[in-house]
Parts: sequence; C-alpha cells; structure tokens
Amino acid sequence: MQLAIVVLTILVVAVILVSLKQQRKQADEGHSFTSYQLRAQQYVLHGNFDDAKSEIEQAIQNNPEDGLNYYALGVIYYNLKQYSKALKNLKQALLIDRGNWDAWFLTGRVYFERHDHDKALKYYQKAAEVNPSFTKALFGMATILFDRGFIEDAADIYKRIITIDPMSANAHYNLGSCFLELGMFKESIKEHEIAAGIDPNNAYAHYWVGYSYIQLNEKNRAAEAFAKSLERGYDGAANALKDLI
Repeated sequence: MQLAIVVLTILVVAVILVSLKQQRKQADEGHSFTSYQLRAQQYVLHGNFDDAKSEIEQAIQNNPEDGLNYYALGVIYYNLKQYSKALKNLKQALLIDRGNWDAWFLTGRVYFERHDHDKALKYYQKAAEVNPSFTKALFGMATILFDRGFIEDAADIYKRIITIDPMSANAHYNLGSCFLELGMFKESIKEHEIAAGIDPNNAYAHYWVGYSYIQLNEKNRAAEAFAKSLERGYDGAANALKDLI
C-alpha cells in the first residue's frame, strides 16, 4: 500500500454564495443578496448549473461592479469543468475584491485541476495570507508540498491546521503520514491514533499504526492495529497480518 495523504476536495455544490456571506457582513453591513443571486443559489443546490449561470449573468448586467457575481460565475464554471471560463471570472472577482479568500483558493483549485501546481500553490498561499485560518487553503498548500517531497514543510502546515482545528481527523492523519515519511514512527503512531479516535472508521489510520509498530519491532501491537484496520474494511491489512505469522 502506497503511503498517501488525504486530499480535501472543495465542496461547492451545496453552497455557492453562502461562503462569502460572512465576508460581506464584515465589509458592508448594508449588503443584501439580489434576487438573481438567491435564485442562482437555489439552482445550484439542485445541481442546475445552466439556469444558475443565466441568473448570475443577468445579475452582472444589472451590476457589473459586484465581485460576488463573478465569484459565483467562477464557481459555476468550475462545477461545469469549464476551467478557462472559471479562471476568467474568478480573476475578475479578485480585481474587484482582493480580500476574497474563497476566490483566491478556488483559482488555485482550478490550476490544481489543470496540473499547474506552481500556480496552484501561489494562489493557495495568497488565500491563506488573506485569511490565516482558512484551512482549505492550508490543506492545498500542504498537499502540494508533500507530493514534492517537502515533508517537513508539509508537516508544519498540518500542525498549523491542528492549532486552528484540533479535531480535524484529516490533519492528524496527514501529519502522521508526514512523520512516517520522516521515519518518526512513535510520532506517526500518535497522530494516526488521534485520527482514528476522531474518525473510528478510518481503516487506513489503523493500518499505518500497525506499519509503524512493525518498524519499531512491536509485532503484537502491530497485529492489533492491523486487525482493527481489517475490521473496518481495509482488505490489505489481511496480508499484513499474514506476514506477521
């Protein structure tokens, strides 16, 4: 089994406009969503992106200075996998509002989907600069750094995420994977066990606990961890148990 980290996907179908609502409240207490924006949100909630796009395009005609419209259109095009159009609108949103950390992040996500990880990292970093507590951007940064072999840098970011959200099972799991890559097996066990405690059904966390115990020559504890992994559905743990016999 190849060591891997959990890559968070962006969840944009459920909410297209709500993600910026708090920003709007902070920036402009008098702002209210237009009827076009509200209808677009409802269309997105039902997966009807074409009608949502039509509503936002009408909103742009009525108010071309509202950056939220371009951000929303960027989200729609992202979901439609029309990445060039998504980038065009997201960058327009950023020209209007440089503080829109969601737009910085989603722009990075588009570049990530296009396998341009240099630009993706740049935009994730900007999103985290604008909002230091924006964990989705931090996860994006750490994912790229881990894949490039900058394990210690990735670990530092996962520690930062845990400071922000101590109950993030994914952050603990990924930090454990970083420690495993660095040969820090006791630390890896600790983080993977925390991840398993937060998410009891995480079969992979138990597997890597077992793997780390093997490296420490603690076969009984390894067997216990592999058994838990197998109980939770990871068939690969069966082979690991056989190897202990």
